Amino acid sequence: MLLIAKFRGVSPPEVSSRQIEVRELRPEELPWVRELAVRAVIHGIPGSRDIPTTEVQRRADQAFGDLEFAFRTDPGFRILVATEANRLLGYLMLDLDHREASTGETQALIRDLAIEPAARGSRAVYVLVRQAARLTYQHGLRYLVGEVTAANRRPLVVAQRLGFVIERHQIAVQCGPDGLLPMPGRLGPESSRE
Repeated sequence: MLLIAKFRGVSPPEVSSRQIEVRELRPEELPWVRELAVRAVIHGIPGSRDIPTTEVQRRADQAFGDLEFAFRTDPGFRILVATEANRLLGYLMLDLDHREASTGETQALIRDLAIEPAARGSRAVYVLVRQAARLTYQHGLRYLVGEVTAANRRPLVVAQRLGFVIERHQIAVQCGPDGLLPMPGRLGPESSRE
């Protein structure tokens, strides 16, 4: 599903006593982002796919090299981190040069967002997305978009509470020698999401 938001009149989640701040990632924090990205990638595996979790994590680890290069060289690519008392809670990777396929508009894309398990349920997602929206606006862009795996309902609910709307659904089917086949699904201990 592709989500998009225009932030007007969006109410924040309930205020907590936590003082969560957002800032740009420091280069020395890249290993933490990589480790969290590899751990969290399992939540984005569609439930209809039968690829082993370890394979997805291996690919995510390899792809991080490209993200690190973008972080160091591309001014349109940002990594924001949420912190509380100098503790890293989560990150948001933001691409400020993404093009909407149907309209050609430049928009900001949330390439990845992950929160440490101990910080889930905090305001970390809200403050990260709010800062991403501010950066989007400061770069003269109107829209902030992201993708959520259909089986991962919690981020979809959170995104809708923040003001995102569903713009697209991705559909998938398995193909075989005789044509269309049902999707295999995530079965067995090797493909476990845990």
